Amino acid sequence: MEDKLVYFDLCGALSDIFVDNKVDFKHISSIAKNFPVTIIEEALFEWVAPVCYANLMTPAPSVWNGFDKKALWIDICNYRNKNGFAEICKHKLLVSIFKITYKKEWLTLKNEML
Repeated sequence: MEDKLVYFDLCGALSDIFVDNKVDFKHISSIAKNFPVTIIEEALFEWVAPVCYANLMTPAPSVWNGFDKKALWIDICNYRNKNGFAEICKHKLLVSIFKITYKKEWLTLKNEML
């Protein structure tokens, strides 16, 4: 099997930002640096954050050691397949909020990739 990173790997790494534990930006960067910055940003804010952010919004987050990558990918695919008007409007609003809420994490990741 060819050792090639795919979006599955990128999303799995980016999901670590949303675990209830110290974020290992060096590990995330080791995977993310193989992708263009625009793709990483899109994957973080438009694919991963909408699926994972709720974990950090609860008083006792259930995911603290890492998301299951296969389940995460299925959730991302299901989320991205929603295309009704209300879902699109909600998505655009959420992405705007995520870009503010997770700006520090995004900048830390970008700096780690330099």
